[in-house]
Formats: sequence, C-alpha cells, structure tokens
Amino acid sequence: MTDEDRAAGDRAAEPARPGSLALPYAPQQLPDLLSLPFLGGAELSEHFGRLEEIGRRRPEREPALPALVLPGQGALSVEDSLELGEEGEDLLEDARANIARGEYPLALEQLAEFIEISPGHPEARYLSAYCHYRLGGAGLMTALGVLRPMRDEPLEDPELRTGVRDLRAKLRVILTQQEMAAFLDASPRDPRAAADRLRRFIELAPEEPEPQYLLAVTQAQNGEFESALRTTKYALRQAEGNTGQLRVLAEALETVVVRTLAGPAVRALRDGAYRRARENLARVDREWRETEVLRDLDAFLSDLCERGHPPAKRLPPPRGPADRAARLYALISDEDGRESVQLLIAGRFAEAERVLARMLHVVPRFPVANFIYAICLCVQGREPERAIAAAEIAAGDPSLPDTGQLLRTAREMSQVLAINAAVEEHNAAVEAVSEKPSRQELADLERRMRKLRQRLPEVQSMATTRQSAARVRQLAKAVDQRLKDVEQAMESVDVPELVLRFNRWAEQAASVQALYDGGMPGSPRADGLRSSSRYVHGGFGADRESLLDMDELRSINRKARQLLRTAADPRARKVLQDLLNATDRIIR
Repeated sequence: MTDEDRAAGDRAAEPARPGSLALPYAPQQLPDLLSLPFLGGAELSEHFGRLEEIGRRRPEREPALPALVLPGQGALSVEDSLELGEEGEDLLEDARANIARGEYPLALEQLAEFIEISPGHPEARYLSAYCHYRLGGAGLMTALGVLRPMRDEPLEDPELRTGVRDLRAKLRVILTQQEMAAFLDASPRDPRAAADRLRRFIELAPEEPEPQYLLAVTQAQNGEFESALRTTKYALRQAEGNTGQLRVLAEALETVVVRTLAGPAVRALRDGAYRRARENLARVDREWRETEVLRDLDAFLSDLCERGHPPAKRLPPPRGPADRAARLYALISDEDGRESVQLLIAGRFAEAERVLARMLHVVPRFPVANFIYAICLCVQGREPERAIAAAEIAAGDPSLPDTGQLLRTAREMSQVLAINAAVEEHNAAVEAVSEKPSRQELADLERRMRKLRQRLPEVQSMATTRQSAARVRQLAKAVDQRLKDVEQAMESVDVPELVLRFNRWAEQAASVQALYDGGMPGSPRADGLRSSSRYVHGGFGADRESLLDMDELRSINRKARQLLRTAADPRARKVLQDLLNATDRIIR
C-alpha cells in the first residue's frame, strides 16, 4: 500500500457531519399583530388622514348657479300677512315685477324699504334672499344668512316652505365646498380666523355634515379634543344625510376625552379601591360625567361597593347590553391593553403576558383582552387550555379579525408543541455532532435517533391536521436518514482507523527488519513491506509470529474483509480492497 494510496484513502474515508440541516418548526398560524384594533374605538389618525382626501376634492372653479323657480306670486298676499297701506302693497308688487325682469338690485331696494314697513314679512325676506342668490358672489352667503331663521320658523304657506327649503339646499351645495376649500387654504396661515369663518358658515348651514367633520378633525389634530367632541355632538343633532363618519369620529373623540378624565377612577378601580374610584369619578365635570360610558362606570362601581366585592377576586361582568359592557371594558382596560399590544409587536411576550394577566383580572370577559391573551400564549406555546378558553371568548366578537383561525391554532397547540419538541430533539442531536465526528459522537447520535423514532408513533397520533401529519412524516424521514448517515459515517471512521492500525504494524515490522539486518530503521512505509515480503516470509525463522505480531495483522485482515462486505462508498471500498490484498500477501 503506497503513500499515495494511503493519502487517497484518508481523503475518501474522512468522516463528515451527518444531516446538519435542521428541520423547520411546525408553523403557528396567528393573526397579524399589526392588524389588531386598538382598544376603545377607531384611531383618530384614520380621520387625520382624511383631511388630505377632503383637500383633493375641492372645486376647481365656482359652480354655475342652478335654475330656481319662484313660488307662485300669489302664494302669500299682502292682506293675508299684514295690514299694509297702498304704498306697502305697491312696493311688494313692484319688487316682484323687477325680479321677473331680472332687475335684482332695484328689487332689493324696494324689498328693503318694504321690510322696514313690515319687519319679518316671510315672502319679502324670501324674495330678498332670492335676489342675492341671483346676483351671486358675496350675495350667496347673504342669501343663506337671510334664510337661516326661516329654516326654523313655522311657515304656513306650503309653497313658501318649499321655496325656502329648495333655495337653502342650492346655496348649501354651492357654498359648502367653497367654504371648506377656503378653510383648508387659510388654516396654515391663520388657523383661528379660518376656524371662525367655518363656524359662521356652520351656523348658517347646520345640516351639512362635512364642514363640521372638517372642523372637528382639525380641532382634534390641534389637541382640542373636548372642543372637537362638542363640535361632533352638535353636528349629529343638526346634520342631515350621511353622518356615519361623524359618528365614528364622535366615538373616537369620546374615547380620548373620557379616557383622560376617567383615568384616576379607572386606576383606583384596578387597585380594588372602589369607593375611591367613585369619588374620583364624581370630580369629573358634569358635562362629561353624563356620557353613557361614565354613567355605566359609576353604576358598575356602585354595584361593586354594594356587594363588597373582594379586590383579590376577578371582577364580575357589568350589567346591561353587551355593546355597552364592551365600551365599559374598553375604557377600563385601555391603558393595559395598549401596553400589551405594543409589547407583543416588540416581541416581548413574557412581559405582555404579565400585563394581560393583570388586565384580565379586571375585565375577564372582554373579547379584545382575551383575543390578545390567546395570541400571547399561542406565540409562546404556553398553556393550551388557557389559550383555548381565551380564544373562545374572543370568537364571540365578530369585529375582531381571524378569531376562527386563532381558536383553531389554540386547539392545535398541543400537537404543535409535541411536534416542535420532537423536531428540537432531532436538531439538538444533529448539532451535538462535530464537523469531523468521533465514533462516540456517532454512537450517541444513533442512540438518540433510535429513541426519537420510538416516540414518533405517539407524536403521529396527536397530529389531527394535514399540515401536522405532513410535519411528522417529514421528521420520520429525517430520522431514518440520520440513521443511514450514522451508518455511512461509522464506515468513514472505521476505515481510517483500520488504515492507521496497519500503518502502525508496518512501522513496527520495518523497525524489526532493520534490526535483523543490522542496519538503521528506514522510513515506515507499508509499500516497503509490500516489495520486500521475502524478509517477512523467511528472514525471521521461528520468531516470525511474535516478532512481527502476526495476530494483529490477521485481525486487520479480518476487519478489512468485514467492512468490505458492507461498505457503500467506492473510495472506501478501494482502500479496503488494497488493504485486504496487502495483508493477504503478507499472511501467506
């Protein structure tokens, strides 16, 4: 066996680390944390973003005045409304005639003179507003101002009522977009003056929801939450048409205002100091204390005081409709809820769990709190039964996202944990093997893989989903492959060890040969023996067996023959065959 053969054998038989690629964990399907609704209503930032949208909708040019049909001129006779002299009646008739001819400035002069004689005359005021409307420009706002009181007056004539309603509607259509655009333009330069101008328009056109929405959002953006809430409440009482955005904004604003004002009372409630909580709540201004959620909070605190509820026990659910209980829960849990969501997003799950446990002591049946708690437990792979209970409560709120998937994840957690534990055992066993493993490392890996394979039927029985079953099958294949890898790697360890034994034997035989010849020992090369077998065969006489340790050589020969029967690597087989040939020649 030459040096070249021996080097090739070392390279071919060098043991490699088996199966170092780790399996992935079975995935946990959880809702996107970033999609979670914040506790206590819609976020104001959503409304702030709509300011830009409103700005993009501003009119590029002033719209043309729409046609308007005057009510019948005989709709309200002078005699029916006021006892006028001949002069007053002539003024009204002349004004009507001038309006028909389009002489609006002249008609306005006549109507002004007539109104001095007959203050508050409904038809004269309406005709005056109509003239301002026809003149356009600044007259549009004047017309709207003239008609504003008539909106609330009990006008007896149906045609006049219709005329007032229709003219106001047309004026509002024209002026609403103009005034909103003017507000958006002026706000950066002079926000106070811009807000005052928009308020004046709102007083003249309280039916329009958009200007009031715009004003309230701007107030909220400036941190004037109480003023913004007053604006939205007034708008909801007065506005017509689609007020959906106003209602959503009002809920968000009320949440912000009430959350701040009720803070001391809520903190006392969480501490179990129910009477102190009521005292703190009583200090809130009556305007806000009368809001529905604070009335419900006061009733809840009163009930706790009457019951003498122990602070160490979880709080009972509040009485009343489910939607009101949810708003009360949102108020009580808002601070802890927001903190827990931020901790979850930051990946600080253990801290989030502690905050959530504290929160659920106070709001045990709140779906949002249970939703977040179930997510926290599922992410950590902890306490499947608690996760299932929390997810079941969360599933009762249709507004929460992916509650069905969360509940399935919680119910599947036990199997996921079992599969993950088996995968971790596989990975840990593989990672314990070095890049050039020893015989002991390979034996340990084989032992751990066989033990893991014995556990797989139990893990397989827990896999109730197609995905989990596929993961277990993947793991089983990986375990089988690791055992094959061990068998091959053992081969890679045995062959170099056998070559090393032969080399040591050859060195010893070469030294003995040199002493027998009376010379110095030469280079310990196996091929030297291979080319000088005559010394081995006949040079030592009766001492040959003991001097050359032929028992060791026969042992090497037997081991080479045994390994050759099972070796799969072509390079390892060549090394073994060469070794077998060399030892056979020497033994013979």
